Amino acid sequence: MASVKWIKQISIMDSTFNGPFQTINYVYYPKKDNDHVAFPVTTININSTIQKPLDMELIHTGKSLIKGIAWTEEGVITKVEISHDGGYTWRNADILPRQNIIYSWVSWSFEWTILKKGEFTIKSRATDSFVQIQPNFPFWNKKGYGYNAIDKIEVKVE
Repeated sequence: MASVKWIKQISIMDSTFNGPFQTINYVYYPKKDNDHVAFPVTTININSTIQKPLDMELIHTGKSLIKGIAWTEEGVITKVEISHDGGYTWRNADILPRQNIIYSWVSWSFEWTILKKGEFTIKSRATDSFVQIQPNFPFWNKKGYGYNAIDKIEVKVE
């Protein structure tokens, strides 16, 4: 869903295709002990990720730019929030450029004014036009598909 490559042909069918990726491989298996309620992956979960700074990066006091991307299924990303205190408080990031294009990934940024040295946990979470909010914990499944928990990185400020 996030990186389709090398498409050579698309065929339209009037019935369900039962290939291995649709029936075995690309399937949510939500139970640990059996496969009875398995269902195919068909949607893209709301998600955001922090691209800068990197996890475990050393940064300095003053102004630091936090950047990343966010995406969702059918709606548009309406808000990305950043926390630099491990999730106790949240502040809105800027969505760049502000476009309401469905199925589009968006870039976001947040200028953090760092006043003290120490170790910090930075988190990002997205909200979309259907008011879906990136969760603290993702929907568990055996293969890990659809992982979309709030992203977090650790930084050290000197």
